[in-house]
Amino acid sequence: MLETFDLKQDPFPMVPNGPVHNWAGRGELKDELVDLVKGVRARDIGVTEFAIVYGEYGAGKSHALQFLKTYVATNDQFNSLAIYLERPRVASKINFLEIYKYIMRDIGKDAIRDCCKKLKTIYQSIVDQKVAGTGYQIKDQSSFHDPAMTEFAEPDRAMINLLLVGAEKFDAVYSYLTGEGKYDLEGLAPKIDSDFVAAKVLGQFFRVITADYKDKERIYESVYLFVDECEILIDVKASESELLFTGFRELINELPYRFSLLLSFSAATALIEAIMPIHLLKRMTRPYIEVGPLDDQHAREFIKSQMNFYRTENSPYVDTFYPFSNEAMDDIIGHMVDLTPRNIFIQCKRVLERSIRKYELKKGEEISAEMANRILENYR
Repeated sequence: MLETFDLKQDPFPMVPNGPVHNWAGRGELKDELVDLVKGVRARDIGVTEFAIVYGEYGAGKSHALQFLKTYVATNDQFNSLAIYLERPRVASKINFLEIYKYIMRDIGKDAIRDCCKKLKTIYQSIVDQKVAGTGYQIKDQSSFHDPAMTEFAEPDRAMINLLLVGAEKFDAVYSYLTGEGKYDLEGLAPKIDSDFVAAKVLGQFFRVITADYKDKERIYESVYLFVDECEILIDVKASESELLFTGFRELINELPYRFSLLLSFSAATALIEAIMPIHLLKRMTRPYIEVGPLDDQHAREFIKSQMNFYRTENSPYVDTFYPFSNEAMDDIIGHMVDLTPRNIFIQCKRVLERSIRKYELKKGEEISAEMANRILENYR
């Protein structure tokens, strides 16, 4: 049906945590955030970034974080992990252990299994070199394990040993990494059952999968953690928020390179500083990043880019609002109190669907301002 109007599919998808391909808002803010995530990559500067995005409720912070997550996950110039949390409460209790478990489940079995296999390949190439250096063909290479491990950074060896086991006995290792089971291995806690251990293990895991190995070989270039709606921490017990903030601090301490933590607050900076411990504030790598509300022009640009993304190939309607008339779009935007990406999607979707189903809009016809106003008058 939508192909009649040169659209491959619904240009206003209301999918929670779904991919966000188009930026909404000031271009300068987009450039700043894209520079931030690019700088974390190993091929770039490879720094660790910890920043806070803030602004009024509905200003578009969630959209910005989901845009960055999609940008990292779908861009060929990134070979990176990007994790988005809709809010810091992922279970009935707020603590870092629950965040850790959520992150591991979000990364998923297949990706973790792939990390184990890739690390085993890197390790085996080092062992093969050691064996070749003897000038002999040796079938039992177990005696070369310790010499091969000296090629890895000492703080990483326990996690490397765990992932090497995972290449052969994956289920046991995956159970341990998700906090479900125990595993006895020197240098690691037997079970991930506390905030401190969770932060420590997560830091070790991220560090190992982003480290430089032989010939600059690495599993991932960088890891990104985007945590939205952190303003809910304002209303929880201080003891709960402290557990989470301490976990973030320990995670940053474990990851001096190739890691980005971006937190989002619908709150003023003074209120953020009232609840966030000084030990975490001192680790911020950038000043607070403000996301302001959309104005009418930014809203128009966003809608146009969104519709362009879903246009059929060779459509003559690129860079237009078709099947919306310019006047209809002016009416929709002009009557909106909160110009947020979500609200824009809701209103445009209502008008588009009702125009087609109730008013039987035909190919080549445009939605007039009168029709848009008639459809939305009960929602204003």
